[in-house]
This record gives sequence, structure tokens and C-alpha cells, in this order.
Amino acid sequence: MHYHIGRMLIDENFKKSDLCPMCLIKLKVESRLAEQYLGEGVMEDDTRKEVNKLGFCLRHFDMLYKMQSKLGLALQTFTRLATIKKVLDEPKSPSAAKKQAQKIRELGKSCVVCKYLDEHMIRYYKTVAEIFGGEPTFKERIDQTNGFCLEHYSGLIEYSSYAGKSADEYLKLLYRKEKERLDKLGDKLTEFCSRFDYRNASKPIGDEKTALPESRAAIYGLDE
Repeated sequence: MHYHIGRMLIDENFKKSDLCPMCLIKLKVESRLAEQYLGEGVMEDDTRKEVNKLGFCLRHFDMLYKMQSKLGLALQTFTRLATIKKVLDEPKSPSAAKKQAQKIRELGKSCVVCKYLDEHMIRYYKTVAEIFGGEPTFKERIDQTNGFCLEHYSGLIEYSSYAGKSADEYLKLLYRKEKERLDKLGDKLTEFCSRFDYRNASKPIGDEKTALPESRAAIYGLDE
């Protein structure tokens, strides 16, 4: 059997937890990728060329800034500014200004960390499906999770064909887990909203107090 990527993080994070296992994998991969751009990669020509071309999004710039190597980030940022300055010309007309504005906006949409993070996550989606197709016991690992955030649920079902003959069973399980998660959140939100009824003022607050943070994680995923 061929796995598309090392499965250690899959084995570590597909377990009983309220958190999306794919989010936990993504955060760890993201951190490793970010560190590469402040390590030896700072002095590598190919790395500097990629940073020069794509730069960093705000999230990953802030992540890099919180790390130790401020010099590394400064060198990478200096490289990126060289590309940005090439786009800046004095607009000679409103139509030329409009074209330049579009180029400037495009510069802000690319990120070298995002590029490789997306590629890694696709390989993880494929690998999870392939493990399911090759190891019948793996469905128990998925079943003990609390489902996934919407981004990662969509990624898992998009690459479900990699489960081979088990794809239909795989999709059925993913859907059941996701529906269970959203149904549970809906009940919590209903209970949370009922807390604002004066008739429930004296009622002790329970699990519904986490309804909004849990909904945020389910809809938008984890960011730290």
C-alpha cells in the first residue's frame, strides 16, 4: 500500500477529542513550514526567489514575527519589497491607475507558506482516505472523533475516491460524524439562546456556555 505522506500526525490526532483532527494536523504542518523560512532557507537562493515572488500573507507574517529570528524575517521581507517596488509606477491616467491597483491587490493575495500548506493538506486528505480503504479498523479512529471543521470536512469528502472500494462507506461515516457535530452544536446554541430568557435566569449554566467558541471552531477551524 502506498501512502501519500507520513501518517504519524494522523495516528497522533485521530482520537477522542472535541477538536477537528485535521485542524491539529494543519497547525503542526503550518508551524514546521513557517520555521523553514527563518532557518537555513533564508540563505537559499530558491527559497528567497519564492518569497520574492509570493511573499507572506498577514497571518504567516505575524506567525514568523513571533518566532526568534527577526533577522531572518527582515531579510525575507527586504527581498519581497523588491518585487513590490517594481509594481509601483506613477499612474499616468485613471485607466493605468486601475491596472496598477489590480496588480497591487494581487500581490497581497499570495503567500509561500499558504501554497505549500495547501499542498500538504491535500496529501493528508488523500492519505486518510487511503488508510481507511486499506485498514478496516481505521474507521473506529474516525468514529471516535467529534467530526471536522467545514474546511476539512469538505477536503476529506473531495478526495474520498482515494478510499477505493470503501469510498461509499467512508463518505457515509464522514457525513454521519459531521451531522452529529452540527446537530449537537445546534442544540447547544438553542440552549445558550434560552439563557437570555428571564425565566431561565436562575438556572445553572451548563455545557451551552461553550456553544459559540465551539461553533467558531466548527465553521472556521482552529487558528492557534
